[in-house]
Amino acid sequence: PHSPKITTMFATLGRRTALHAARRTAQQQAKRRMGGGAAAPEWTGIDKVVRGYFPKDEDMVVAISGGYLGLFILFKIKGALSGSPEIEEAAPVAAAPAASAGEIPDVDSEEFGAFLESEENVAKLVESFEK
Repeated sequence: PHSPKITTMFATLGRRTALHAARRTAQQQAKRRMGGGAAAPEWTGIDKVVRGYFPKDEDMVVAISGGYLGLFILFKIKGALSGSPEIEEAAPVAAAPAASAGEIPDVDSEEFGAFLESEENVAKLVESFEK
């Protein structure tokens, strides 16, 4: 009742599907998984003692993180209990003595503006820059 063409088409499709499924299964079986299967390492020294309390890597991470957090909290509590030292106000600084007649006053001083009013002083300032 069915034409041979349709039967051949379904047979080819079935073989192709089976072939793809077989390849996929073979690839999945041959694929290397990185999730364990290796023997646990033999610990020696301090590692052996620590791994006695924290056998899994996750336990070690939690222990180390907890240690750092504990240190942080201790220092914060210590700082809060000791309080911050009071800052003393600085004593007022005495004004600098006025520049003598032959000296160039400091650029930040109030006398500098008056110093620049004289052409002789401006020439003296330019000479000091050229030195």
